[in-house]
Amino acid sequence: MNSREQLIKKWGGAAIGLLISMEFLIFPWIDWISKSMDEIAAARVFASKQAVVAAQYDEIDAQLKILDSQLEHYAGLPQLSEKEDPALLWLEVVDVAIEKVEVQVNNKTPQREVAINSTYSAFTGMINVSGDYNRILNLLSELENISKGNRVRQVSMFQPKARKGHVTANIEFVRVYKKK
Repeated sequence: MNSREQLIKKWGGAAIGLLISMEFLIFPWIDWISKSMDEIAAARVFASKQAVVAAQYDEIDAQLKILDSQLEHYAGLPQLSEKEDPALLWLEVVDVAIEKVEVQVNNKTPQREVAINSTYSAFTGMINVSGDYNRILNLLSELENISKGNRVRQVSMFQPKARKGHVTANIEFVRVYKKK
């Protein structure tokens, strides 16, 4: 063998050894470093999200307390079973209020039920009444009782020129209730 062949064998063996060591030692080590850095970055993102949630804990707790206090407001709403008609519940409230203030009823029309969510619904209707201006205002006061689920949604009043102090009012009345 000549010196050239020996030189090729010597450096070729070294090159093969270098390539094998790179394939089985250096490249896996570089891949491991890359994966470790990705895992560390993901852990940092997760930790920052947890820190945001932990920082919002007091705010969430305050919102839950507000929600609990609002639920107390809804505790006074009437409960309606499946067999009960919401129109009758609406008419009951209207009749009681009209009896108290003694106005003339021209028309009272229960209209429709509107589902608020799976637990609560509202029933709307129109009332047309005539009477003394103060009595109409007293009727509005009797009807408006939010803690019991009563709400006057819209009112329009007409006063004929010939009858001073006597008005005709169209009242849209809403009754909120809880379904069983």
